[in-house]
Amino acid sequence: MPRAPQTAKASSPAFVLDVPVPEGTDPALLPSLRRSIEQALKLMVSSGEVAVIKRADELAGLLTGLIKPEVGLLEERVHRLQTIREIFNEEEWLTAEMLNRLQPEPSSNKSLPASDWKRRGRIFSVAFGGKEYFPRYEFDAAYQPLPVMRELLATFGTVADTWKIASWFHYPNGWIAEPGPEGKGVKPVAPKDALDRRDDLLKALAKRKGSYVA
Repeated sequence: MPRAPQTAKASSPAFVLDVPVPEGTDPALLPSLRRSIEQALKLMVSSGEVAVIKRADELAGLLTGLIKPEVGLLEERVHRLQTIREIFNEEEWLTAEMLNRLQPEPSSNKSLPASDWKRRGRIFSVAFGGKEYFPRYEFDAAYQPLPVMRELLATFGTVADTWKIASWFHYPNGWIAEPGPEGKGVKPVAPKDALDRRDDLLKALAKRKGSYVA
């Protein structure tokens, strides 16, 4: 007689299924993507073939919700990516290794001094294409952090998405102005171009809104 299959022990490790995602998928969506796939697999494996057929609408609804995210969320993510590309293309950026080489006495650790400056709140960085970059404007001619940056970043406080900081510095700000052409009216100035105007920067920072564009 054929032997009945043995039941797996509770302590047995779970199987892991590697599922490739389309190129260009936003990493921020991966946690929700993983949860949805796990829910779908649990439904299929635990219910049995007949039950899965009977609950096809539930499974289809789960996958449809995964493939078609909420319109508002999708629009926000598209706008964010467009803004990031625009800022990255219009600014000068430095890597930690570049900053290391530009120092009078470069450390053998190529992440220094950038990582130390960042840890102490003297500069900030952004991530783009899987790499870390520092905007050129937060350094002086000798590639040392501008003193005002520490105060501005402290006023920002903890910001999970540092592209919001980069956006605030990049775009013209109505709270920072200078005379317009031929003395006609005033025009807004980007904070990155007014880093010698500490008081104006702090006032403008206090008025900032929670959007990517100032």
